[in-house]
Amino acid sequence: MKYALVLVNIKGLGVKTFSYIVPDEMQGIAKIGQAVLVPFGRQGLINAFVVGFSDYLPEGIRAKKINRILDETPLFSIKYLKLLEWVANYYCTDFVTVLNAAIPMKLIEKNSKTEQSVVLINDNFEGLTKRQKEVLELLKTEGKSPLIEFEEKAKTTRATMKKLAEAGYVKIELEYVYRNPLTIFKDVEVEPLFELSPDQQSVYEGIKDKLKSPNPILLHGVTASGKTEVYFKLIKDVLDSGKNVLFMAPEIALASQLTKRLARKFGIKDVAIWHSSISDGEKYDVWQRLYNNEIRILAGARSAVFAPLQNIGLIIIDEEHEGAYKQTNPAPRYDARVVARRLAQFHQAPLLLGSATPDVSTYYFAQNNNNIFQMLKRFNNAPLAKPEVINMQEYGKAAYRSIISKPLQTEIKEAVENGKQVILLMNRRGFSTYTQCKACGTVVECPDCSIPMVWHADGKKLKCHYCSKEMSFPDFCPQCGSDALSNSGSGTQKIEILVKELFPEYRVERIDSDILTKKNAHIELLGKFQKGEIDILVGTQMIAKGLDNPNVTLVGVISADTGFSVPDFRASERGFQLLTQVAGRAGRGEYKGKVLFQTYNPDYYAFQTAKSQNYNKFFETEIKARQEFDYPPFSQIIRLILSSQNNFRAEKSAMEIAMRLTTMTEKFGFTEYLETLGPTPCIISKINGYYRFQILIKNKLSQKGHDFVSKFMNKITLPKDIKLAIDVDPLDIL
Repeated sequence: MKYALVLVNIKGLGVKTFSYIVPDEMQGIAKIGQAVLVPFGRQGLINAFVVGFSDYLPEGIRAKKINRILDETPLFSIKYLKLLEWVANYYCTDFVTVLNAAIPMKLIEKNSKTEQSVVLINDNFEGLTKRQKEVLELLKTEGKSPLIEFEEKAKTTRATMKKLAEAGYVKIELEYVYRNPLTIFKDVEVEPLFELSPDQQSVYEGIKDKLKSPNPILLHGVTASGKTEVYFKLIKDVLDSGKNVLFMAPEIALASQLTKRLARKFGIKDVAIWHSSISDGEKYDVWQRLYNNEIRILAGARSAVFAPLQNIGLIIIDEEHEGAYKQTNPAPRYDARVVARRLAQFHQAPLLLGSATPDVSTYYFAQNNNNIFQMLKRFNNAPLAKPEVINMQEYGKAAYRSIISKPLQTEIKEAVENGKQVILLMNRRGFSTYTQCKACGTVVECPDCSIPMVWHADGKKLKCHYCSKEMSFPDFCPQCGSDALSNSGSGTQKIEILVKELFPEYRVERIDSDILTKKNAHIELLGKFQKGEIDILVGTQMIAKGLDNPNVTLVGVISADTGFSVPDFRASERGFQLLTQVAGRAGRGEYKGKVLFQTYNPDYYAFQTAKSQNYNKFFETEIKARQEFDYPPFSQIIRLILSSQNNFRAEKSAMEIAMRLTTMTEKFGFTEYLETLGPTPCIISKINGYYRFQILIKNKLSQKGHDFVSKFMNKITLPKDIKLAIDVDPLDIL
């Protein structure tokens, strides 16, 4: 073909292609999906992707030549391109933004790694010296080897190897080296699948019968019911049929644990991992192997939904209720669960969702489609740990530093003294949650965001958890000048310090996002905990899911109220899920588990159902409230956020858009089905120096309503000083 249609890497152009001449030297080499370098107006040479070919040039166009092919191996197919186009349309963003999120731009640089190898090509050793013969005999035994390693083993030099190559006895060649991010699991031995219990077998057979269903299948199983073994049996069936599996977990730590288990069951050769923390070189190599259909099982976190796994026969999303599947910032604000549903349709593959505390909307639709399977007992009928409530109105005054109650202290001591392990959940990072002036009451806020700064004791800094700004502890109150400033509230750092003060002889560690700066730090820390080298593990919600340590007999929730009071329609659901999930970490082995919830509000309904671990009762109450106020699953929420460094300008723009949207819905008779709420200041009204106003749209017209809003937003032109963020299916409205 004479011309290549390329998609240039410039935001704002949408799905627009440009024609470029394919030079003679690239004929037969240029392919769809390749990264190329092309001249583009005043911007000079820019990165682009080949998305098609043509023998004809549009009228009036003067084409330039492709400068060069950056990588001959294609990065994607046309089918893959269509998925990204769907994502761009659904999330109301331009195609290049999606392309940049899906395909790491580092891939279009030459990230392949090569090394020299040596192989014997002539085994007639006559006329050689004794030493040369020894070297060649060893190579004959070893076979093809990396040159550096062989030189060390043979105790020879590069000069000797070059002489043997020139004499025609060996061949030295460059080879691509596959960098495997799973080398940390290299010693894993493959073991057979466990035999399923009668309950597991029944669910497995039921799901198998539903695998051709066009709707997602939900496996609702209580913690430690054995959902993973059911997954593995289904995976084996898919692999035996010649197809591949995408298995997703909500966070990197969980994805790493999952990958290790998959490697143990199916072998490290066929398994790969994909998440944001693997290196660019590892991503490059995994991507190429995926594209070439050399990987059978891909495990990963949110971004794995965009990895080019071929021939998909099953997609599994474990802990499907987790908010970590949603990209909140920057755009595209995609939800991996929604994209996975579309991906499953593209491959005509089943989508299996699993959770002990399913998303309310997921449960509602699965129930309506009769696509729900339940495992409501733990494996081998082991008892669920029953949470006990510690009313801090009663126990708070006698608690250590008013934080760790006497009953919790007693249970920690008993568990560790008996050789067992403890998990303590505090779902806030840092040492304290705010710094306040005792004279005038002023709380020290981030100068760029309307939220309190958080004191971090390890770095001795106040930090903003939104914009990452840091500052030293102030000497005086910025409002009244008093020096009566003190830290209040608690975070994981503070809990870690208090526990070490209470139990100096115990081994205490903390896991939260602040300590995960080192690559694989989470794997090492959780590995130590699994081996029994940590007595007490303090952490945020990271430790509330996926941890399967049979030696954990006590879980303590320091502040069980955290999360329930957030002004968001999903607050009750999130609080219930977190408490139920963390309670499930206790008593997973042969030892009975105990869970203690410290709370100042023991009678709240979501708290009571979490205490009894009764999902169905929680769902019945929650779904009635959702229906009454037309919240999901009875509508789709689309959130528009207008922001500016000028408060008045942000509010004015938001009001204009809300007014125009209301006028349009009235004109088309959609007022009853497309409800516009706002504009109002966002709950966090300022972030990074930008004042924020939001408009919430409740769409009760499904796809028709989504298309209407999308077309409306495409016609909006805003001044340069106004930013617009469109969040389809937002996780929160903060």
